[in-house]
Amino acid sequence: MKVLGIIAEYNPFHNGHLYQLNQSAAMTEADFVVAIISGNFTQRGEAAVLSKWARAEMAVRCGIDLVIELPFAFACNNAEYFAKGAIEILNRLRCVTHLSFGSESGDLERLKEVACFLSHETEEFKDQLKSNLSKGFSYPKARSEAVKECLGEEASENMLQPNNILAIEYLKQLYLTHSDIIPVTVKRYASNYHDQELRGNIASASAIRKALHSNDWNTQLLESAVPAEVLAILQKELPKAPSSDSEELYFKLAASKILTEKNSCLKEIFSVTEGLENKLKASIRISDTLGDLKNSLKSKRYTSTRISRLLTHILIGLTKSDFNTIVETQQYYAHILGFNKKGAHLLKLLKQEEKATLPLITNINKQADALNHCQLLLSYDLIASDFYNLLSNQNIYEHSDRLYKPYMQL
Repeated sequence: MKVLGIIAEYNPFHNGHLYQLNQSAAMTEADFVVAIISGNFTQRGEAAVLSKWARAEMAVRCGIDLVIELPFAFACNNAEYFAKGAIEILNRLRCVTHLSFGSESGDLERLKEVACFLSHETEEFKDQLKSNLSKGFSYPKARSEAVKECLGEEASENMLQPNNILAIEYLKQLYLTHSDIIPVTVKRYASNYHDQELRGNIASASAIRKALHSNDWNTQLLESAVPAEVLAILQKELPKAPSSDSEELYFKLAASKILTEKNSCLKEIFSVTEGLENKLKASIRISDTLGDLKNSLKSKRYTSTRISRLLTHILIGLTKSDFNTIVETQQYYAHILGFNKKGAHLLKLLKQEEKATLPLITNINKQADALNHCQLLLSYDLIASDFYNLLSNQNIYEHSDRLYKPYMQL
């Protein structure tokens, strides 16, 4: 039995994702495809364009057999921890034989070389990294420059593109966990990760989100960029998702939290380092909008993405100590968001053979006992969903994770 794993955000699912899925399934001759997707907040620290439930439905309707949530503590985090959480879940399912990911390079062997090097950091690398950070470089830039010094320019160039960065982190986690999962990559083509314009039948998720957030989005352009099943879900679910107006509410909630929290509490938030709690207090007093606040906090060391994650960590309350506890006590579970008939069969096999070494959750309330060990990790997922529903102007109780059931296409 061959089971293909894909780690994604599907924010939203588009033709590029469908291309990767079809190519990967053909390359691996997969019998089943399992996707691990971000929950209601993405790796960049932003609210997803649609809820995790709607995005899971998109994935299933487009050919994914089983969709599992990547918990907030890992999903809304840097590339290393994003990859760590996803790979741990795939490993613990104990049925996944292959992992496919997109990359700008398409050169799996070169990506493996960098990943292997980073999984066993040399003293030379550590010294170079420390030196680069002392110059005020952001961590990604400092690490890329350190790799350049140790492995050469071609290797470091692989670390400057978004999909390559994640690909390297996936491979690194496979090495560190001594995983038997076989990696394959599909070369990204036709559009760049950060492209902002819709053109052709392969567009970036960034361009699609930009179009969706405009007041007069062009259905015809979107029809060429996303599968028909996705367009129908977008039209149905977009009114229930955070809108451009939600940014003002987000800013006010962030301002309230920053102003009322003591510096000692802000200091404990996961992404807050180097005395940034003091700058947060000062910046919020001179900012009128979320954009003002982000610009005030931005620096060579703190990128826009890192600031977005930091603010979401503040709002959700993710602390350094809690995250360390989650990792050290290995709090992992597979929260099922959607499946089709094949996915239901795979779940049945996993339960019958008791292969998985983590809880398989389809109903949080009914399976509370199975989640006893994971209460800390679960608490952040519940808060993140409540906060997302607040931003979406949806009833928090009616849309709670405790009430929602997986999307089923049977």
